[in-house]
Amino acid sequence: MSEQALVASPASSGKALDRHALSRSTWSWIGYEIGRIPYVILIKIYIFTPYVTKVLIGDAVTAQALLAGFGVAAGVTAALTVPFLGAALDRMGPRKPWIAGFVLLEIPLLISLWWAKPDRSGLSAMTVVIILTVLGLLFTYAEILHNAMLGTSVGIRRAGRYSGISLSVANLVSVIIMAFLLWGFALPGRTQWFGVPSLPLFGLSQSSHDMERLLGPFIAVLISLGLGSLLGFAIDSPSTRVSLGSAVRLGLKDVVILIKDLPRQRNIFKFLIARTVYGDGLHTLIKLEGIYASGVMGWHAFDLLAFAIVKIVFASFGGLLASALNVRMGTRRALILELCCTILLLLMVLGTTPKTLLYFWQYDAGAHAKLWSGPVFQTLPELAFLLISASMTAFAVATAASGRAMVVEIVPPDRLGSFFGLFHVSASATAWIAPALIGVFTAYYHSQSIGLVPVAVLLAIGAAMLLFVEGGERHHARAGG
Repeated sequence: MSEQALVASPASSGKALDRHALSRSTWSWIGYEIGRIPYVILIKIYIFTPYVTKVLIGDAVTAQALLAGFGVAAGVTAALTVPFLGAALDRMGPRKPWIAGFVLLEIPLLISLWWAKPDRSGLSAMTVVIILTVLGLLFTYAEILHNAMLGTSVGIRRAGRYSGISLSVANLVSVIIMAFLLWGFALPGRTQWFGVPSLPLFGLSQSSHDMERLLGPFIAVLISLGLGSLLGFAIDSPSTRVSLGSAVRLGLKDVVILIKDLPRQRNIFKFLIARTVYGDGLHTLIKLEGIYASGVMGWHAFDLLAFAIVKIVFASFGGLLASALNVRMGTRRALILELCCTILLLLMVLGTTPKTLLYFWQYDAGAHAKLWSGPVFQTLPELAFLLISASMTAFAVATAASGRAMVVEIVPPDRLGSFFGLFHVSASATAWIAPALIGVFTAYYHSQSIGLVPVAVLLAIGAAMLLFVEGGERHHARAGG
């Protein structure tokens, strides 16, 4: 299927869309990303889930075990359903109606999080964990379908550029939201800084954790706006008029054939293995960054929130970096470079502690004046750790953006749903490797730093394997706006 066919309008006129319409479609596709990413950052990683762990459940060991158990259940469910969903919709064509269906299921669940009260007078901790698990599964389904629309909504030759731009804009929006939450709700009553309100805005209560609970309804509004953007102008695959029942039957057959044929599709198979290996290391690294910073640097809640905001700012730059590198170097070369830079910066992070700079320079806090009188990042090692780690995050996000664009460039356009589903399953099936290696190394050497060395090894193996993958070359045609 040609790119011209991919960007052809399914409208009744039947005429090819002009450049303006394609750009409008591109930004509509990005609009959904803007609604989606804040859920991951605010609900899943930095604010709401930690609130559930620390306040609703209260015991870190119990919380970790409970969340891990439900995470396994969600992972197994996704593994058993995602490839077939993608394959069935490849047969049917349009993805937007299904994304809309998943979002409509998400909205009441997100709104219900307001009743996750700290005194447990609302939803129980177990109910909240179940809601978060179902939300995670629904967001996974919608994410796979949204990624599969990248080629049709943006154009294959523009995928490398706008895969990065979309993550950049979405992370920037998340930064603005987090900064507003910090200023309007977290800092009032805890600091006398100029411009900070004396009390939380809108009469919200810190003791009742209103800010954390309000995130659910807020994300519901944001994802609804993102969905409206996607439904409005994003170009979707035309309908094949295949019925749902037939699409499911054919999709099941397609997945079986797809798996059997993978060894014969050597280029895609090599990329699948490379992406699985480096993806395992990359996703584990992102999950453990906060734990590592807390343990090695001795940072606590306020420090970690400031740390997260800076990292997300850099993540936004990472999306722009991927966009530029994908266009100038080609997606595959950009991906290899981004992985190599991530490895280098990770090794620099592992060599920086409160008493050491980059392995070799010793630092005595008592012998040096503080860099400034602010509440965080007062010493040179702290500032160095912050900047190196944030730069590493920028390249990690760039890697994610380039990897997504690479899929679009080497996979047949009419099989994107199937392959995105398969890639998700392969990543889920091997997601235990990096955590297991980290656990063994950390326990054996009694060191958090050495414990993360396997991540660098996995990233290096993935980068080396990409040398043998074809495709993702630099496009000489204008990418356009």
